[in-house]
Amino acid sequence: MRKKERQLVTIGLIVLFGFIAYWAYAGGDIGFIDLNNNLNSNETTETYNLGISNLVTTVLDVGDVKITCEIANADKFNITSVKLYYALNVADPANATYTAVSLTANNGTYETTIDTKFGDVLYYYIEIQYVENGATKVFRYPESGYESVTVSDAVAPTVSNVTVSYDASTGNATFTINAADNDAIDHIVLFYAITADGNATSFSNVTLTTSPYQVTLTIDGNVTDTTYYYVDFYVETYDLSGNSVRLPAEGTFEFYANTTQSLVFPQSG
Repeated sequence: MRKKERQLVTIGLIVLFGFIAYWAYAGGDIGFIDLNNNLNSNETTETYNLGISNLVTTVLDVGDVKITCEIANADKFNITSVKLYYALNVADPANATYTAVSLTANNGTYETTIDTKFGDVLYYYIEIQYVENGATKVFRYPESGYESVTVSDAVAPTVSNVTVSYDASTGNATFTINAADNDAIDHIVLFYAITADGNATSFSNVTLTTSPYQVTLTIDGNVTDTTYYYVDFYVETYDLSGNSVRLPAEGTFEFYANTTQSLVFPQSG
């Protein structure tokens, strides 16, 4: 190798070693593109799924069924319609004809009310129609089959009062029970005891099945003497679903049949 060539090689090696030394001193950061972060980044692609959540069916006092639900990730999809399909009292719900109703959006909750009556069996499913990549798609809940609810009455009857009209000349008392129910009254049982001292330990009863719920009982079979009687009573009222109410809730009402009188129980004051 010629002298000049050896000089050039020597200069090149010096420059190379100097560059390597500087790179090491600078911690390897001298303007190169760091591919490590790009190659080893933790970037992920998020996916979202439609879903039905907080599905609630409520039997209303009038016998209708209110259905409410929320749609998971609704804001991530181009939803065009939300419909509920229902059928009532069908023998084969898997092959029944279902009626469609639109669910109304209300602050993130979707709801509808189905016209039903107590004793009905309601079958239903929900379909969400949305557009994705230019294509119309349908999400169904449940994925197959249907939901069902038996429309049952859980509301007890109410008894506002019992009026008693006692006629001392006949010894008879007429009881009129003022009762109501969100569905219908089935029957009312009046329990009563007639005693000389007001110590009622055993009760007779009479069942009333038609309105007005009224019955006349003989309290005093001998109105010519001076013996008078105490009457203790209470009522139990039942609706068609077996719900019941007792008035009074505990104990009895009582009156003393010594004169003609008209009373209302519970008594005010």
